[in-house]
Amino acid sequence: MKKLLVLFIFCSTLLTFGQIKLVSHPLELKKAKEYHQIINTSDRQNDNVFVFATDKEKTTILKYSPFLFFKDSMVTKRPDIGYKLMAGYSFGPDENPTLYWTDSNFKNIAAVHYDLVTKKTTANYFQLPLQRETVLHAFNENNKFYVLTKKNTTEVLLLYVFKGGEKTQYLIDFSGFEFVNSKKEAISLSMILSVLPLEKIETRAYNPLFKATSKSKFYVRENDILFTFDHNTNETQLFQLDLKTLQLVERSIPQFRLKRLNGLSNSYYHENKIYQVTANDEELHFGFKDFETNVIIKEFSVTKNDTITFKNSPLFAQVMNQRPKAMKTTAKFLKQLSGTDLGVTVYKTPKNLFLTIGGNQEIEQLSTGFAPNGGDFVTNSYFIPLNVYFESVLDKKGNHINSKPEPLATDFIGQFSFENPQAVLQSTFRHKNYYINGYYDTKLKQFVMQKFYDGF
Repeated sequence: MKKLLVLFIFCSTLLTFGQIKLVSHPLELKKAKEYHQIINTSDRQNDNVFVFATDKEKTTILKYSPFLFFKDSMVTKRPDIGYKLMAGYSFGPDENPTLYWTDSNFKNIAAVHYDLVTKKTTANYFQLPLQRETVLHAFNENNKFYVLTKKNTTEVLLLYVFKGGEKTQYLIDFSGFEFVNSKKEAISLSMILSVLPLEKIETRAYNPLFKATSKSKFYVRENDILFTFDHNTNETQLFQLDLKTLQLVERSIPQFRLKRLNGLSNSYYHENKIYQVTANDEELHFGFKDFETNVIIKEFSVTKNDTITFKNSPLFAQVMNQRPKAMKTTAKFLKQLSGTDLGVTVYKTPKNLFLTIGGNQEIEQLSTGFAPNGGDFVTNSYFIPLNVYFESVLDKKGNHINSKPEPLATDFIGQFSFENPQAVLQSTFRHKNYYINGYYDTKLKQFVMQKFYDGF
């Protein structure tokens, strides 16, 4: 009986947290919390794992092997506090990192190379012409640090690529391409991005639905960048930027048609397939196509009088972080969905494909009461997020599977964060076939890395 009890407690712990502690390292971050920052990541070429931690005075670098054995460390003075943000990193063939420190608006960048063998640093400094450009995104991919900007008065994006302390810039000119809305009226890229900001989608990790509902997205692959625009409900307009030739190629992928023309639409790229969804308050169409040929691989459709046969969860409505509530009919779901920003997100689990189809919106709430210091009785309004969605599970060929969706690593990480307020400055990345979540334990004064898996 005792062995069974121990086994039950052990399994319950795994089901509850889905996590395994990997390593911990003593670390004390001095006061002035606004300067505290931690980045936990891996060198994609060599699979070494790195921790970059900083406070107002010093920077600590920890290096681990691909199997999380401690290899080396370095503690050095951080750059001038004018470079407040540790914005990104790159790795060279010497397996040493370069950190990119920026001021608050990304105009000034310090590229500091850290040699863990000699324990010395070298620095290069750059300025971006942000009086004429607007920063859209700063991100890390393929062992490089990128800053994507838009020229303020033209239809041009600029991609700054940093590697080994050196900067290269690429001009992405959209001025020769035509953009039209659903009414076939000409619009500009500037108009699209002013209303529909560009969202970066992670290609190796789970993306929540609120990111996928963006109608302007980009995906960084090994040799190119994909830009997708769904401002026109009739099609997905796609641009493929080859990072070697810098050639920008446009394509149009027709959307699934609704019987009634007005409605919502969006798309999502995943592993050489384009997933598309259209909906209004009467019907929903969903399917995916081959990325190269546009050939339909699988298509699902449902009306408000039907049961959604390709769902693996109830039809949920969730306000903020409250427990989701189930809707009883497809008609109610479609009515709620028709007032949201529609989207679909796709994630590959160890066994299947996990999809979330739905939308989100901001709903207005009213509060009443007396103004401070004996003032008048007033009514105030504020907005809270509402998510409407259902989950679906497909096999690797795209066939629907009737099985309960398994929990994801992100679910376990979210639960751990909620139950452990002392775990701050969390940084999560995918490593091999699992996720590493690193955090600073404010009580124990140490940095901890944990392993999280998808599923049980």
